[in-house]
Amino acid sequence: MKKYHLSLILFSFLFFTLTGCSSAPKEPPTPTPDFSPPTPIPTQASFNDMAVVLIEEGDEFDIHASANQESAVVESIPANAVGMTILGGEELVGEALWVEIQAPTGGAGWGEGRYLTEYVSAETFCLDSHIPFLLENLQIALEKKDGDLFASLISPTHGLDLRYYRYGTVANYTREEAAWAFKSDYAVDWGDEPGSGFEKIGTFSEIPLPRLMEVFNANYELSCNDTGIAATFAPEPWPFEYRNINFYQVFKAGTEQYAGMDWRSWLVGVEYVKGEPYLFALIHFEWTP
Repeated sequence: MKKYHLSLILFSFLFFTLTGCSSAPKEPPTPTPDFSPPTPIPTQASFNDMAVVLIEEGDEFDIHASANQESAVVESIPANAVGMTILGGEELVGEALWVEIQAPTGGAGWGEGRYLTEYVSAETFCLDSHIPFLLENLQIALEKKDGDLFASLISPTHGLDLRYYRYGTVANYTREEAAWAFKSDYAVDWGDEPGSGFEKIGTFSEIPLPRLMEVFNANYELSCNDTGIAATFAPEPWPFEYRNINFYQVFKAGTEQYAGMDWRSWLVGVEYVKGEPYLFALIHFEWTP
């Protein structure tokens, strides 16, 4: 019996091998996606190089001996300083995250994480081919009113600062709030219209969204870390407290019908989190009398 059994097995093996048959159906090949989003390239040797952010000109960033405001100040550094190093320690105090850092001069201690951002040089940022991809995704999210996609593009660290007027209200959207922005009926007072002085009040979908769509649906121009025409209408188009955040100007040129005065632009600030770019700020500019 053993000899017959082995012969049968051998015969079956040769038969199926020669004929290409198989006792089990072949599984269909796994389809290959038509397009895969690029993997962000490292913008620096590590993600521990930090810069100060969200501190107004003239103020300083304090490094404390321990993770609380009442502890001794080890060192105070300028509001636009770069070159801090994350040492790895983290501590949540209330709702504030404190991180252990080393100052450019060597002093070490603790600082509030909300005032720090990953440092990326202007040269590296302007060469990063992933930023146009981020802007394209923003356009898709706006067109489709896709809250989930919109939320995924926003900085998980600082959210998104949106200013319809440069010196108007700063509406900060967390990722959770951004997911509902297209459906929200919350009316924001965006500030006073330049020229008329009338209050601009309305929801995200009523006020900023149409102006965003007007630019992103146009044949817009991009300029890196350049405020362009916006500098004509604001003394400091890109706020000082964003000094260590790189940005693009997204510019829609005006038409001959209106002598070019119907131009519009958005400054789009980008923050890196673990080497990946996210939306940090949107600031709107248009011609004003």
